Amino acid sequence: MIDQGTSGGQEHPRIRRTTDAEGGDSHRLIEAAYRREHERLWRSLYAFTGDGDVASEAAAETVSQALRHQGELRDPAAWMWRTAFKVASGLLVRRGRHLELVTDDNGQMAGDAAGGAVGTDSSMVEFLDLLKTLSDQQRAIVVLRYAGGFTAVDIAELLNTTPNTVRVQLHRAQAHLRERIDLR
Repeated sequence: MIDQGTSGGQEHPRIRRTTDAEGGDSHRLIEAAYRREHERLWRSLYAFTGDGDVASEAAAETVSQALRHQGELRDPAAWMWRTAFKVASGLLVRRGRHLELVTDDNGQMAGDAAGGAVGTDSSMVEFLDLLKTLSDQQRAIVVLRYAGGFTAVDIAELLNTTPNTVRVQLHRAQAHLRERIDLR
């Protein structure tokens, strides 16, 4: 049930389209989309926010909203990806911070979804620290591309923009990150 013709190219194999014939059981479709996307979505939200608690809260709130709007969703998986990043951004703003990475004495990231330490090496901490120097849109695009594995066409659909905008923003983000890495 992958609709590969709607965006003019190959879509990510994990994005599923619903049809009118399937619309009768939207709750089941939302649950299936969440089960299919949860791990990758959480990892992407974690990379986007730098905080396991925010990633978990954003994922949970996204599912809650999806269930409240279940009869209106044409593509639950894509809707969840779009909404999760908006929810995560809002949570960061409400908490009055942007990607404040908390590390332990060994440089390991603190706090995963279960409240334990995330076994992240110092290079990952440095990368997440670099991500916070990007705009929210550029950070979302980088995370969706490299942590989520989405194509420019998929990202454009998820972020409600054009593939060309995604490519330009990804190029700018990569140039910015290269520059910051060279300065270190």
